[in-house]
Parts: sequence; C-alpha cells; structure tokens
Amino acid sequence: MNFEGTSREKFFYHNTLLCLIRSLQDKNITVDLRNDSYVCGQLVAVDGFMNLSFCKAVYCDTQQNEYFFDNLFIQGRNIRYIHIPETMTILGSLTNELKRNKDKKLSLKPEVKSRKVTKALKQHMKTVAELDN
Repeated sequence: MNFEGTSREKFFYHNTLLCLIRSLQDKNITVDLRNDSYVCGQLVAVDGFMNLSFCKAVYCDTQQNEYFFDNLFIQGRNIRYIHIPETMTILGSLTNELKRNKDKKLSLKPEVKSRKVTKALKQHMKTVAELDN
C-alpha cells in the first residue's frame, strides 16, 4: 500500500522520520503533548503532517485525570514526543516501511520533456563527453 496524500505530504514522508511513525500503525504507543499531558492508545492512522488518529485511547492531563476515548485525533503541531516501543528495531522498521511504500514509477507514463530541455540536456551531455577526452 503506497503512501497517499498531497505532494507536500509525500515529501514529508520521504524526507523526515514520518515513515518511522507510520510504521507504528496498529501498535499501542504513548505520545507526550506540548501541554505536558499525554495520550496512550492504539495508533490507527498517520497523515503526511503527522496528525495522529487513535482508537481506544486514554488521555491523561497534567492533574493525572484520565479520560477514555473510543476515537481520538491529535494534530501534529501539538506533539512533543512519540515514544517508540523498546521491542521495535528502528532501522528495521524504517527499511520495511520504505520498501513497502516504494513508488512504482515503471507503471507511469514516461515524462515528456520540452524541446528546449531536450536540447539543453544534449548540449550538457556533449560538454561532459568533451571533458573526458
């Protein structure tokens, strides 16, 4: 299943550790929030802006009051830390997540370049070939 979203979300997915957070889907995790409270629960979904959706979540506020939710949504800007389970290998999870979500560009149409770009590319290749001589 490929990562779906806007081009900006795909950029964040491939150029930040968002793919590590995405590999935590369907696992129970703890998230510390910016207001010193925290949420524990099963991570259901992560989008390209690190917004998190939980099911069966427990929200604990700063006075240690606990609130139970069937579904809970947290905006990415409110997150301070995401605790990675100790049983999970980070490097292995990153590798598996990126392998699973590789873009298959072979099925897409080849990119058509303008004549100007094609001419500039040929000129560049000619210049590079002359440098080798």
